[in-house]
Amino acid sequence: MNNRAPVVYIPNKGAHDFSDAERFGRLVFLTSGTVKKYQTNTMYRQLIDGMADAIPEDYLLISSLAILNSLCSAILARKFGRINYLLYCNGTYLERTVDVDALL
Repeated sequence: MNNRAPVVYIPNKGAHDFSDAERFGRLVFLTSGTVKKYQTNTMYRQLIDGMADAIPEDYLLISSLAILNSLCSAILARKFGRINYLLYCNGTYLERTVDVDALL
């Protein structure tokens, strides 16, 4: 069992203010700046490395390119059978969990 506080994985560090998400855990940016959206294998390897220490209680904050969010979701679903999302709504983040294993 892991006793560390949850981490909030953010697919890309952009100009958005992510400070409200800090109430869910430490912010970790998986990429920064311009991402080459058609280099999916390179992107996947970078995300796998960035989330190597992920635990089931961690979050994925939805932002940036759809392909980044898709790959991050796939990685977390494969590792844990669930994904804890943070969705931006009216200036704050909402927590939502999808239990992928329960849907199968």
